[in-house]
Amino acid sequence: MPEGECLCPKCPSYPFHGESLYCLRGNSQSEVHERGCLCASCPVYYEKKLEGLYFCNKDLIGDERIFMRRRRRGEDHRDYEKIIQIKIMAKGKKVIGSMGSQKKPPYTFDDINFIPAQVHRIPLNEDEKVNTKVTIGPEAEKPLKVNSPIIISGMSYGAISEKAKKAIATAAKRLGVAYNSGEGGVLEYELEVASSQLILQYSTGRFGLNKHIIEKAAAIEIRFGQGAYPGKGSYLPPEKISSDVARIRGIRRGEGAYSPAHHSDIKNAEELEEKIEWLRKVSSGAPIGAKIGCGHIEDDIRLLLDSGVDFISIDGFGGGTSTAFTHIRDNVGLPLISALPRADRIIKKAGKRDEVSLIAGGGLRTSADMAKCLALGADAIYIGTAALIALNCEQHRLCHTGMCPTGITTHDPHLLKHFNLEKATKRLENFIKVATGEIADFARVTGKDDIRLLDDSDIFSFKRELAELAGIKWLDGSIPGRDS
Repeated sequence: MPEGECLCPKCPSYPFHGESLYCLRGNSQSEVHERGCLCASCPVYYEKKLEGLYFCNKDLIGDERIFMRRRRRGEDHRDYEKIIQIKIMAKGKKVIGSMGSQKKPPYTFDDINFIPAQVHRIPLNEDEKVNTKVTIGPEAEKPLKVNSPIIISGMSYGAISEKAKKAIATAAKRLGVAYNSGEGGVLEYELEVASSQLILQYSTGRFGLNKHIIEKAAAIEIRFGQGAYPGKGSYLPPEKISSDVARIRGIRRGEGAYSPAHHSDIKNAEELEEKIEWLRKVSSGAPIGAKIGCGHIEDDIRLLLDSGVDFISIDGFGGGTSTAFTHIRDNVGLPLISALPRADRIIKKAGKRDEVSLIAGGGLRTSADMAKCLALGADAIYIGTAALIALNCEQHRLCHTGMCPTGITTHDPHLLKHFNLEKATKRLENFIKVATGEIADFARVTGKDDIRLLDDSDIFSFKRELAELAGIKWLDGSIPGRDS
């Protein structure tokens, strides 16, 4: 429409502060205060068969490109996000998202500090060596021995790119640390380069699994759940299923990959014992473990212990993933900070603390968080998102779309050009090296020469309720709920 015929300047709501008109340039860059609208009187409105009002205040919002009003200044982003979710659901679709939940629990690892050694106990100097090696499944016929308690968590092929998978495997091999395959099968490269570091994930979908891969794995983890969607199977959308992902996973290209919520052949303790013994036999004695989201911690841990696992992995609320249904991700599961001390207590009570390894994960980012997990009873730590950030992830939270601009969670050839394999591998190596060294520093600060000696006597909480929950000291030195 010619500029002189446009109705916008006459509209009582259009914030005409020297801007071009809507028909020429699009929505207003200024705050729009709805005081009446002339859109329905515009010839273009009828010509284009448009619907609705206040076009100067609308935009295409979110992955689904919902055409709706923009968020107002001062409007709570969480409330606005719920409006968008309803709009998506009104189209007959479930809402999906990437990474972990952004809901903030009332207590975090930032509410815990270490207690420094001074005179009663003497801190160690920087040049005094601290052991950082750990063993996963010490009672297994072939225990997995690694140089760091940091394990790279399961991230499946499909969820992340081939280049990212290769970088993770290469870094793990160079550093002598463990990494998890995730549920999307295993690349030939991984078996050739880093099978000695590989924890094979035996998931409900069984994608790409066969006897040969089980035989080559250094350890096997039966995955029952994870922090981003405990109690529900995983989902990888069709746009992330390339021809090679389909080949490795053993599915057809163009269809989404769903995992069941439970193992069809593991529905009771007896079947779990049989599965563990079968995997142990096929793998010639590799450690066999189980991964669970944090729910009925005591009951789940007891059953796993009775079934004869060599290690247990617990994944707390807030753990990341490539693609998750947000109604599950944001509303199901316990945070790691509450579940970890409980898991440790159950294993101790069963008298198996020196036999069964405990691996903790779910939103861990810093070496301080990792060291605090060790003090709360973990033998090792899973990192997922932190590893991706080290590779070069910038947290665009586009993982589920296949449009990752850094080439980490995409299979688009043009976007993959932005992923430099050698540089990414080196960055991940550096991060794990530095984080492991910083964990050793926390051991030195507490006067210990082995990270395995870190325990709950080395930490305290600023918050009384958390101290009672975790069974650790409060500011006054007492353990609330235990000390009279």
